Amino acid sequence: MRALLAACLSLGLAACATLRAPPVATSTPAPVVATPNAVSEPLSRAVGRTPVVTPTAIPRAVATPTALVRAPVLNGLLDGVLPEDAGSDYALVLEDLASGARTAINADAALPSASLYKLGVAWAVMRQVDAGLLRQDAVLTIEDDDAVEPEPDGGFGVGDTPSVRDALAAMLSVSSNASAHALLRVLGRDAFTAEMDRIGLHQTRVPDDSLATTSAADIARLLRLIATSPELSAASRSVIAQAMGSIAPPDALRDTLPEGVGIFDKTGNLEDASNVGALLETPRATAILVVIDTGVDPGDARAIIAQAGQIAYHALLQ
Repeated sequence: MRALLAACLSLGLAACATLRAPPVATSTPAPVVATPNAVSEPLSRAVGRTPVVTPTAIPRAVATPTALVRAPVLNGLLDGVLPEDAGSDYALVLEDLASGARTAINADAALPSASLYKLGVAWAVMRQVDAGLLRQDAVLTIEDDDAVEPEPDGGFGVGDTPSVRDALAAMLSVSSNASAHALLRVLGRDAFTAEMDRIGLHQTRVPDDSLATTSAADIARLLRLIATSPELSAASRSVIAQAMGSIAPPDALRDTLPEGVGIFDKTGNLEDASNVGALLETPRATAILVVIDTGVDPGDARAIIAQAGQIAYHALLQ
């Protein structure tokens, strides 16, 4: 049984003309650990696609008896995926969402995240929304300090005034760097780091003066939280799901997997890396797939991502 919860809802929040950096919630409970055997509506429902299961009215992820979930055997499935001389240049995680069965390579290695850190920003932003500390329709002005990286087509320039929701959508879908820096400014980098630590992502960091880092284990954990944690409301989960379902190319998973696979991912590309964190969904199961790399040809990395995607499809999803 697989798990991904979302209902495409509009929050209908009151208009907000200006944006102030909200305080960080200090009374949030200890993080809810997203455990295996969590069942929720499929993420495909969040983006208005044809449902792949009978509609339900489950308001949030709930635990199901472990005996009902048969864990697939994944050990060794990634053997031979990496070139013999890869060393520690790659980190991979393949995981079955329902059972928690996992196989991994270098999962705890801290590597440049490229744009995968934006998934953490999205989590932190929507947690602020759910806490009532930030409005989705609040105006976010792109400042000079936000435009410190090249901006992709469909992103924002200095002086633009997207809403928080539009900035988040652009950050995940077209990988807008200006949106990410503006949202980080609103959150506060120290507060962002504290939130990542609170939910167990101890390798995910976005310093001011160097590359953002993360680990494959961190991103896999974050994807599980996005999919199943009751710390996100259904509406907030829907916002993230819609953006993850509309990723701009290059995307090796969309290029190689059958059309029937629901792909909710975030890609990240550098001159010497091509990364992905993905939730892959079919009526049979949902898989978590993370590939992070450094010091490699991005084309070679995307070929490995495609191969890992095929392994996930045949082992878990087909």
